[in-house]
Amino acid sequence: MIKEVAHKIIDTLPYGKDFLFVDSISYVDSERIIGHYTFKKDAFFYESHFKHLHIIPGVIIIEMMGQIGLVCHQVYLQNLYNSDTIYHPLLSNLEAEFFREVFPDEKLTVISNRIYLRHGILKSKTELYNQKDELCCRTVAQIKIILNS
Repeated sequence: MIKEVAHKIIDTLPYGKDFLFVDSISYVDSERIIGHYTFKKDAFFYESHFKHLHIIPGVIIIEMMGQIGLVCHQVYLQNLYNSDTIYHPLLSNLEAEFFREVFPDEKLTVISNRIYLRHGILKSKTELYNQKDELCCRTVAQIKIILNS
């Protein structure tokens, strides 16, 4: 069942192929979501960041963590994956700590735990681990899903 729900969640995300940073969701319930992404070697941002060492920019890491840990989770919590509702997420607050670089072709795991969902605002603590199970980044962030009419 998780695979079917996970595919539905990913299919409803409002991102184009070059800005979709979710490969899979391996677990989701009302309190937690776990998802995965691997940055491709040919991603558009490497030519400029950094010219001599290809590492993932922090803002892109935050985006990926937000797509999995906040947007996918709120799509699940609001049951948007079972409707044709058009929406977009709005980030309203973010604190982040970075602990190590993230490189292309590393399978990354995002684990996000809900702090609260009130008045349509989801606040979560999200952690990013590399394939060696090393903590790369930790955030506390909140979003609101804006429903388009």
